[in-house]
Amino acid sequence: MGRTKRALGTTAVTAAVLLLGACAATPTAPADPAPAGAPLSAAQKATLHRAEERLVHRCMHDQGWTYRETPPDDRAADDRGPGRSFPYLVTDVAWAEKYGYGDAFTPATGTAPDGAAPGRTGRAAPARPSADWTRALYGTGRQVSVELPGGRRLSTSDRGCLASARKRLYGDLARWFPARRVSDNIDVLVRQHVRDDDDFEAGVAAWSRCARSHGHDVASPGALRAELDRRTPGSTPAEAHAQEVRTAVVEATCARSSGLARTLRQREAYWRPRVRDRFREELDELVRLERAALPEAATVLRTPAPTP
Repeated sequence: MGRTKRALGTTAVTAAVLLLGACAATPTAPADPAPAGAPLSAAQKATLHRAEERLVHRCMHDQGWTYRETPPDDRAADDRGPGRSFPYLVTDVAWAEKYGYGDAFTPATGTAPDGAAPGRTGRAAPARPSADWTRALYGTGRQVSVELPGGRRLSTSDRGCLASARKRLYGDLARWFPARRVSDNIDVLVRQHVRDDDDFEAGVAAWSRCARSHGHDVASPGALRAELDRRTPGSTPAEAHAQEVRTAVVEATCARSSGLARTLRQREAYWRPRVRDRFREELDELVRLERAALPEAATVLRTPAPTP
């Protein structure tokens, strides 16, 4: 299959980095009837999130720092409201009629990176974290790194409270971190392949013809959003929102009627197993390490969080 380099402009996806969270409740150890190689359930993943946060909390507390444990991400809730993520373009007409581009777009600033989430310091840190607070959490010095396809390198310190918590749970940070970050970025890697697919280029061309029939002479959804960006300065908030809704509805309507939404589903279904097969070793390693960490996570959570 031939390859193209066309992308959707401002809808380009950035790597999503999952942040592990916590809650104050003390759960019991999760039942684990699944075979050793089976993916973890959402409840088991939440247990690991909470245990990591509890360990970080204790470590920071022992060093005299305030730290708030963060809850696991509730992505399902985001998908019901304006925080819903559309990695390529808006495809839900009813959602567009209600939210426009939702939280992903603000006129005069453009789209936010797909999958962007508040950083750990945005949710667990003091209002103005000091350099010493940040150093205690993230550490300095030696780095554990992984290089993703395309040359993008992700790194973390092997020191600090965050590293200490992960070592306690998973044992070997140099094994867990690369496996975890590859797993975190599977969606990104799949979408890179989809955007390089000939069918994607043909689908965008069909979408563009539909957009022209609705009065928008643009080559891509990114160009449509840029057009909106140019139209809204000087408008009242109500006028700007109404224009945003109309534009998002055209984007979604054409995604459906042109067949682009269907093409994206088909090409993702084609590329996802191939990308996962490419990184099967890392994905299997992550399952082994995280499943082995569940008993320790349950033990950690039996001890209440430190009090100020």
